[in-house]
Amino acid sequence: MKMRTKIMLMLLALLVVFVSGCMDQKKEIVVEKPGNISNYEFEVFLNDSSNQTLANTTTFYLLENNTEMQVVNIVVNTSKLEIYPPETLSGGSEENPIENFVLLVDPANETKPDPQIFEELPSRNETSAINYTLTQKVSRSMKVINLEFKEPVTGFIAYTLEIPKTQSFTFLKPNSEFIRVVLPEGYVTGNRVFGIARPEPANVTFDEKGRQTLLWISSKMGDREKTIQVKYYTKSAPLYFSASIIALLCGVVLVLLHYARSRKELESVQGIFELEKEYNQKRQRRK
Repeated sequence: MKMRTKIMLMLLALLVVFVSGCMDQKKEIVVEKPGNISNYEFEVFLNDSSNQTLANTTTFYLLENNTEMQVVNIVVNTSKLEIYPPETLSGGSEENPIENFVLLVDPANETKPDPQIFEELPSRNETSAINYTLTQKVSRSMKVINLEFKEPVTGFIAYTLEIPKTQSFTFLKPNSEFIRVVLPEGYVTGNRVFGIARPEPANVTFDEKGRQTLLWISSKMGDREKTIQVKYYTKSAPLYFSASIIALLCGVVLVLLHYARSRKELESVQGIFELEKEYNQKRQRRK
């Protein structure tokens, strides 16, 4: 009877652990001070729109240090924004999941999504004093940061996230019509040997700083395309790789030439020995 009780208690303990692991773990994120507006690029992206209409847009700026990225969102009449940190796909938790948080928004019923109004927003001396809640939720090893407002807002939302120090960037597709990735200056993607973007971007351009910019349009992506992966490399990588291949081929050619020359010399020596051997045999026959 005691053994059965112990087994029941162990099963109950395992069940509690399992259930607690499946339940959402939620905590509030406290932003101690507003971020620095001047640290971000607030581009009014229109995607060649003829009617100058703004749409929800998320732009990822990958930095040269390969440890951080800046994210700038254009939000139009939005009350909730889901932020998926790059390490979301592998779980984990950090003390400061989001840094340098900047709000340049106004209530949607008080402002229009006009490009000129958006261009004036970054010139403000301080961030927006608007009520919001910022929480982090971990469910089944998936992390999401929820930004919620009491009423819909329109404007810019910017923040900085840490990323793994690699030249491969994978993220869950945000809930935006336009998704952009701006690579660090001097880096590109598109070579199948060194790295490509998946799924294939709808458009690839270079900005005035020479940075390669990739664009995806959510409404034109497939339902199964939930993640975007970008593997990038330095512009000089293919050139150095080609030079290495050429140098290796030259080395192989030199080795083959040396081998052919040595073999020819060996055959010449062998021929002399054969002639000498034949000559000696003829002399012995005459005797």
